Amino acid sequence: MHSFAIDPAEPSLGGNLIGGDPQTYHPALWDYLIEEFGVESVLDVGCGEGHCVRYFTEVGVKAVGMDGLKQNIDRAVVPIELHDLRTAPYVLPVDLVHCCEVVEHIDELHLGNLLQTLANGAVIAMTHALPGQEGYHHVNCQPASYWIGHLEAFGYEFLPQQTQAAQDHIAAAGSWTYFIQSGLILRRRGALNRGRSSSRSMEAVS
Repeated sequence: MHSFAIDPAEPSLGGNLIGGDPQTYHPALWDYLIEEFGVESVLDVGCGEGHCVRYFTEVGVKAVGMDGLKQNIDRAVVPIELHDLRTAPYVLPVDLVHCCEVVEHIDELHLGNLLQTLANGAVIAMTHALPGQEGYHHVNCQPASYWIGHLEAFGYEFLPQQTQAAQDHIAAAGSWTYFIQSGLILRRRGALNRGRSSSRSMEAVS
């Protein structure tokens, strides 16, 4: 039976499963994002023990992970950064920000720091707990419209077709992850796209 990585003195930190969570580990999603958007650099926000970071690194993508729980840093499968989003945003511009089952753990008081951190990415791939969804220290469970609205204010647009395609890739791989339940893909307006959808767009113009 899995146990949670927590700090009783700081309940807002951690909450990930020790040893990794199969419902947040989705190589089919990551492979799709790399191909679709030409991803060469990734920031994993609230990366837990760094399993996503290790995957991206192993397929040749420059990847950085940050987490606020010291236990996760000590237990990480690859080197990751210690950073508490309650104190400040984490700044590292990248092609892709990945943030899976994290945002609901962060109090709305610190929403600005979270949004600024997500806005490091030309593309954001994230999940969120739904209203009423139970879980460890779920303090900001919101509908998709909440996150889309806030990120639109930061200059992003929601990509429903790519979100559905990513969910289909996960399902086709024979797995279920939280991205199927609540995944969102957003892209900064005007961001250059080196991936497959960029090639399709150029073909349509020519």
